[in-house]
Amino acid sequence: MKNFFTLLLLLLFIDAQAQAEINRLIYLDIKDGQAFEEVCIDYGLKVAQAAVDNKGMLGWNVWKKIGKSGNSNYVVAIQFKDIDQATGNIKWNGLKATGIDQKHIKLEWNVVRDDLYRIHSSIPGESSYVVINYSKPTDLGKHLSYEVDYITPVMKELISKNQLNRTSWNVQAKIYPSGTNEKYSMFTADGYANFADAIKSQDFRLNVNNFEVWDKAIKKVHGDKTMEGSIPNGFEYKPIYKLITTTK
Repeated sequence: MKNFFTLLLLLLFIDAQAQAEINRLIYLDIKDGQAFEEVCIDYGLKVAQAAVDNKGMLGWNVWKKIGKSGNSNYVVAIQFKDIDQATGNIKWNGLKATGIDQKHIKLEWNVVRDDLYRIHSSIPGESSYVVINYSKPTDLGKHLSYEVDYITPVMKELISKNQLNRTSWNVQAKIYPSGTNEKYSMFTADGYANFADAIKSQDFRLNVNNFEVWDKAIKKVHGDKTMEGSIPNGFEYKPIYKLITTTK
């Protein structure tokens, strides 16, 4: 256990900036959620915004997992334009940004995971909730092509027409850590304006009525062209996260 804001110097989920290529996610187990959120909003956001303004990173956001599943309950994310920026100086300076040295901000935390992802395709939009669809394709390259080349234009059509309630969407593949022992290698993120829309997207009974809308969008975008993905077991884990705070 360490000072939380020492961690933020290392932070480098989800609602990525349109021009971002890299997204670094820190999954956290936080015991005092209220205190954590207050510190992020009152202190962390000011420091992060200064780092964005000084071009140390593109964006910083904090998300809270809805419900109890897995062993983490918050995610802090920073988006970068490329790997060089992600591994460089993020220009985090609490004293300069707020007048308070970060050593005086104390909060208990436990890091569960520290992952680096590449954003392969993104449809930006304002989303207060996201559904993260984790998977481990049998053929990662094949499935990324499916998501980028086939699904992305369909999502653009649906979101532009305000169909099926999504407000944003992106697909990301893990850069590090990697290997056969990793449980997931990628995810897609569906953004929604509110919790009700996010929950409805997970209800099979309600979604049966959406198949026709989906099929019409595919037909409009691709005609009779078909393409297959590479996740025979479907998405393996689909938690919902609520946005707590984000930089501009």
